[in-house]
Amino acid sequence: MEHYPLFSQKHYGSVDGKSYHDIGESAGLLRDAEEASRYSSETLYRNFVLMSIAFSLNHGAVTSCLAYASTELGNVLGSYSSGILFVCFAITSFFFAKPVVSMIGPKNGLIVGVVGYCIYVVGFVLSIMFIYLSNDLEWITTIISALIGGFAGGLLWTSQGRLFSRHSKLYSDVNRLPVTNVTSNFAGLFALLFLGTEMALKLIATLIFLALPTGAPFIVFLLYTALAVVSCFSITMLDDLDDKGTWDISYSVISSHVGSAAKLVYKDKRMALIVPFQLAFGFTSSFVPYYVFGTVIADSPNLGETYIGLLSAIIVLIGAITSIPASFLSNVYGKLVVVITGGFCFAAAGFAFFLISDESLGTWVYILPLVVVYGVGRGIWESTNKAAIADFFVESPDLVTSAYASTAFFAGYGSAMGFFTFASLDRLQMAGTIIFLSIIGNVCYYFSFTANLAEQRRVQDDKQKVVARRAAYAERLQSLSTEF
Repeated sequence: MEHYPLFSQKHYGSVDGKSYHDIGESAGLLRDAEEASRYSSETLYRNFVLMSIAFSLNHGAVTSCLAYASTELGNVLGSYSSGILFVCFAITSFFFAKPVVSMIGPKNGLIVGVVGYCIYVVGFVLSIMFIYLSNDLEWITTIISALIGGFAGGLLWTSQGRLFSRHSKLYSDVNRLPVTNVTSNFAGLFALLFLGTEMALKLIATLIFLALPTGAPFIVFLLYTALAVVSCFSITMLDDLDDKGTWDISYSVISSHVGSAAKLVYKDKRMALIVPFQLAFGFTSSFVPYYVFGTVIADSPNLGETYIGLLSAIIVLIGAITSIPASFLSNVYGKLVVVITGGFCFAAAGFAFFLISDESLGTWVYILPLVVVYGVGRGIWESTNKAAIADFFVESPDLVTSAYASTAFFAGYGSAMGFFTFASLDRLQMAGTIIFLSIIGNVCYYFSFTANLAEQRRVQDDKQKVVARRAAYAERLQSLSTEF
């Protein structure tokens, strides 16, 4: 594994053939202290909450649309639309998110992302209108909005990850708290607001479908559009925490950032080892709207599409509730135990299809336990999984940006492959893929944590060697002054 320096300053000397960053490290620590002193604990907390709420409103509108994609647009157009969204999301995350976010800064990255997501939601409103006017216009509008939404999503999550890490680091410095505890608590808070907002939006959709079944799709998507626009204005009110971007458009800088997420996965085995877990989430998150909602629930004589919003809301409610104990248990038992629990939840959701028929799953008795188990897994993925990634690279904004871009890519890639391939797979093949990826993901995550512990020990040893070298240098200077 390639070792990344904590700071980007030039090397000053070496010990045993290795280069260290004694002056660079001191400068970095001093810079962090100065930056932290500009913000109070309350200011950082309020800014984080505002970011989380605005982000959640915008993204909640998008995920709510996704839940209805196959139902309202049909399985073919719905799956192609969702698949294109996630393909563009994945490509943007892997190749372009890092250079764009590094250049314009994470706050501006969020603004571009939420505006693009607004266009995606507006596309749903237009598509619902065009169903009755022109099949060609419906397809063109849906596909174009999915392309724009995918690009926006790649920037959105990468920007959020960088701001999340920035808030965590400054809050840790201001309050003199371990940064791992801060990332756990902030991740729990973000997941609670994020999933709670999504739950509320889906519950509202269910109520509208029950009250006004004829015009419900148009009303629901129009409401989502309005909320997405409100979130755009809220994002502009954020403090950028002095992370304004480089605004360096030189070829050498941009080319060095393009593909940085791929480079990190290739060079750092910690990042490579968490990839299967992200793929497991991606496949599961596409399986639920595509098959569980699009086939099992939509074709159920007991439920039907009216209850898709309610079931989606239950998933995010469970995820939001899960984020609170997940944060606590992460601080007590470590993040690895919690993450592995999430992986087993994904596997259990797939395993249910080997035991229970679609007809039985289309009843309240069986579908409720399934969505609860998946909700726990999603809550852990949204909170503890992302907090663990922040812990790996919290000292380096550039590496954090690449890490979150990589995470977004593989989750998006898994979702895209699910939407594109599920049409040619039967129910047990889909479920078996989820089980396989979940188990492999858990095993690999264990080795990723092991690698991170080794990296932490190496960094600590490097610091001790630097301290020893400084002491030896000071003694040498003192002896020289005595001689003269």
